[in-house]
Amino acid sequence: MTRYLKYILLLIVGVLHAQEEIKTIEKPWRVGLHYVGNIRNENVFSASYNGIMGLDVSYVFAQTPGVDFRAAIDLNFFSGRDANRTFTRWDVNDMVMLNPTIGASFKLSARFRPYAHIGIALFQIKSEIPRSSLQLNDPFDPVFTPGSTFKVSENYRPLTLQVGWEWQLFSQAQLRMGYTYLPIENNVNGHLLTFGLGYRL
Repeated sequence: MTRYLKYILLLIVGVLHAQEEIKTIEKPWRVGLHYVGNIRNENVFSASYNGIMGLDVSYVFAQTPGVDFRAAIDLNFFSGRDANRTFTRWDVNDMVMLNPTIGASFKLSARFRPYAHIGIALFQIKSEIPRSSLQLNDPFDPVFTPGSTFKVSENYRPLTLQVGWEWQLFSQAQLRMGYTYLPIENNVNGHLLTFGLGYRL
């Protein structure tokens, strides 16, 4: 956690420095549509969901001749895999992940701009657990209530680290490719790849 706070402090210092040179920002908004891929790993997040698509919006709030500082929100959609393909062998819900971030893009050339963001992911995993899979001997336990399954949900709020690049295609259109790392819990990490198009407004 401490190292993430250091990154945020460095970003704040950069923004304050940018304010000294700030000018009117033309077309500060960017909207995009992207594919999101969930790299399979043997944990409850990576092995239970297929990435589908996502929407992204960003706003440049300060800039220097070489750097744009911006806030962004990604909305990613995931499809739950079949129970026999998940990590737990339980049915899981389809999921929406909200990922607000703050970061910067770097103008290395007229077309090529790498970027880095830090943020937080907000999502919920819901599972349907077969009662037959539980080894319980207490008939007074709540799971012995009628029905073949019971539902469990858990909310997650891990930090996210994003890196990637944007390539100016024509006019205000951009090609974007990125990687997001999610340290969800001890020994549970998520790895997302995104690829899509954006347009500056």
